[in-house]
This record gives sequence, structure tokens and C-alpha cells, in this order.
Amino acid sequence: MSRPGLQDDKFCVKVVIIGDSGVGKTSIAQRFAQDSFSENTASSVGAGYFVKHLEIEDRKVYFQIWDTAGQENFRSLVPMFLRDAKIALLVYDITSMESFLNLEAWQSDLLTAEPEVTVAIIGNKSDLKDYRKVEVRKGQGYANRHKMLFTETSAKRGTNVEEIFFELGTVSIRIGIRSQLLQRNVQEKSEQNIKVGPGESMSKKVRDCCL
Repeated sequence: MSRPGLQDDKFCVKVVIIGDSGVGKTSIAQRFAQDSFSENTASSVGAGYFVKHLEIEDRKVYFQIWDTAGQENFRSLVPMFLRDAKIALLVYDITSMESFLNLEAWQSDLLTAEPEVTVAIIGNKSDLKDYRKVEVRKGQGYANRHKMLFTETSAKRGTNVEEIFFELGTVSIRIGIRSQLLQRNVQEKSEQNIKVGPGESMSKKVRDCCL
């Protein structure tokens, strides 16, 4: 996939959702893309795909979402879906300490495949607070250490799901704009240094004329 485009008022960005099986990755994707929730969502096989757009900063941001399988027997497929991702949701279940402890391994896979990705740590199933095993401060602390965004969500109730996509989309737009400006500056400098004679460049000619 090419770098996210900022042509006109549209912006397309690849999103991956990763984490252990059962943490609610598919439910988050379905809640965001379809505003629906099922208690009996089957585990993803390979990866699921969803598309949704939001209006952010006068642009239509199209999120192309890959919901990856968390089962160990599909783990080898995950790097293929991570490549060229610009946004990643790294998800754990607040009622499962194991899923939280496994974030390190998922993060390693993610950053090996796509080092420049923007990441949000997501503690899902916040509606099950009576069964909580991972305190908010632990999730926030992990995100702070790794300079990542953080929120807790409830795919069941829709809590903070659209909000985190909106925040990530805003970050991606600004990164995309900075990248375009940098590329434009590099191109302009390259054009200014066009060779016009042996050992001389256009920029030198301009300087000499001004002396």
C-alpha cells in the first residue's frame, strides 16, 4: 500500500488491530465500522476487513481496517497484514492479565514489520469492571513508556471506540501533511541545485549574481 494520500479532501489510511485471541479485536472493528455488537463473535481466521470514514479537519478519512487473528496457529500470518500500516490498535482485555503481559510480544512483531506506525494501546471490555485484572494505571503506564496513545474501550457499549479512531486519524493527517511538506521542500531544493556547468549549480549562479 502506498503512503496515505492527501489529495483533495480525502485521506486513506491502513489500520491493523492486533492482540491475543478473545480480547475483542473483531468487536471493536464491528462497533466502529458497523455500529454493531454480537455476544457470539467468532474468532478471526487470518484477518477480517472493514472500511469506515470519518470527517476530520475538513477531510474524509477512510480507515481501511485489518482485524488480525490472535490464535497462535495464525501468528505467522500477522506480519503480512502489518506491512504498510499507518495506525495500529494494540488490544488487551482488562479482565485478562495474560493478554496485557503479551503486549510486548505483539508490539515487537508490529514494530519489526512497520517501525513508523502510530500506535494506540487499547484496554477493551471496560464494561466488565467488576472482573478487572489490569488497572488503568498499568495500561496508561505501558503506553507512556512507549510513547503511545492509550484508552479503555467497551466494544459492547461503544465507549471510546469512535473517539480513539478520530484521535488516531487526526494524528495521521498531521503526519501526512508534514511528510508532504518535507517531500516538497526536498524536491524544491533538488530543482534549485540543477547542474548548469562544470562544477557549478544553479544555486551557486544565483549567489554569484547577487555579489
